[in-house]
Amino acid sequence: MCEIIDFYQFKYSRCNYYINVFISKESAEGLKGLINERLKDKRLSREYGCAYITLKEKIVKSDNNLDLVMLRLNKCYLQYLKDLYYDYYGREECLCVKEVIQHIQYFLEEDTDNINKFYNLKENTKINILSSI
Repeated sequence: MCEIIDFYQFKYSRCNYYINVFISKESAEGLKGLINERLKDKRLSREYGCAYITLKEKIVKSDNNLDLVMLRLNKCYLQYLKDLYYDYYGREECLCVKEVIQHIQYFLEEDTDNINKFYNLKENTKINILSSI
């Protein structure tokens, strides 16, 4: 079993499993606000907490003087972003989440089988993969 875990950690940390996403500073702030609200939820699982904290850190680290914020995201973040979008559907900040989701989906078509395998892993394995980004 350990070999399989190591395989997945290797598979999801390779360069071709990352996508560079550029969003405006306003969208980044909206996304960060939604993540902060979601992190306050006591019923949030460790897996989702890890994913959202890592995503928030990426936003904070990439915040610079440019008008755009670049996020280097692992493709497995798609499900976490979709859940965030549906949790706060109807709010204005969700538009920035939708943009990131659409960008990832555009480049994801050939990798759907590998990404679906990620979601079937145990929670601790997912946390290890997400936190090693």
